[in-house]
Amino acid sequence: MTSATITPPGRLKAYDPAQDSEAVISLVEESFNLKNDPEGRGVVNQMRLTAQRQTPWRFAPVGDYRQPGYVWVVDGQIVGNINIISFLDKLRHIALIANVAVKPEFQHLGIATALTKHALRYAQQKRAAEVWLQVGSDNPAARNLYAGLGFEVVRRVNNWVLDPTEPKLRSQISCPTDVFKLTGRGLGDWVKQKDWLERTYPLDTRWYASVNFSQFRPLSWLNPFSWDWVGNLTHFALRKERELAGTLTWQRGMQNADYLWLAIPSDRDEDTSLSCLLGNFLNNDWEGRLTRLEYPDGRSEKTIERLGLHLNRKLDWMKLKR
Repeated sequence: MTSATITPPGRLKAYDPAQDSEAVISLVEESFNLKNDPEGRGVVNQMRLTAQRQTPWRFAPVGDYRQPGYVWVVDGQIVGNINIISFLDKLRHIALIANVAVKPEFQHLGIATALTKHALRYAQQKRAAEVWLQVGSDNPAARNLYAGLGFEVVRRVNNWVLDPTEPKLRSQISCPTDVFKLTGRGLGDWVKQKDWLERTYPLDTRWYASVNFSQFRPLSWLNPFSWDWVGNLTHFALRKERELAGTLTWQRGMQNADYLWLAIPSDRDEDTSLSCLLGNFLNNDWEGRLTRLEYPDGRSEKTIERLGLHLNRKLDWMKLKR
């Protein structure tokens, strides 16, 4: 008998921040091992702060959609949780299913399936144009559960972390300076940078990113709607025989972490270009804040690790098939 045919014990109820917050936060923290995750620690702290204020969780950067949460209760104990986070992208409502967690002793009883089915019904009622979720690449049970409910893997990404609480980093730069040269970004570099960014961070999941790439455009600061970004973005360029070989953008001042965005073509020079750009940043510009880098799975993994970044997790982006 599969979990899809099991009637789990207990019942579903809406999340009540005044009563359920600590139980849910502890459940999520335990289920995803967030105590050992530098970003996770920040998320948990923010969850507790939000719960203290007894206001609904609002993780989406855009839009006024309510962020509902639901819990599964057995004999008065919260044993499962799920959230539906809404994003607004070009007037399209996109739903992200998140924080699906079930206590270990209550797993394999169909609770996660029941929670996810409820989230899908909610997204359908709200006429979400797309429904997405992220799942750990090393969690085949969850991936199979979501596949059985109509989700398919779109891509896999690696989340890398520079954690200031770890031992001092000693980046090993392998940058042949006779061939490659670090420079400032020029006005004429934007066309290539934009193309490489869009290939590395595809449009269909860009709504989830903590940055709008249009703000990377040269002279975007002249736009009054961009003034909040002034001073938050720094661009580094790398040239090979005067031709642009790649760029690195440092996005600093975010609430939980700084972010790095690489725009490098996937070719034979990728590892060298990445080593030059990232190594230069680590040795000369990094301010010791928690810093995150997302990069496609399978690309330059050994080089990134050699430079001192820690692979925090591999994630599969899954989308509901229509």
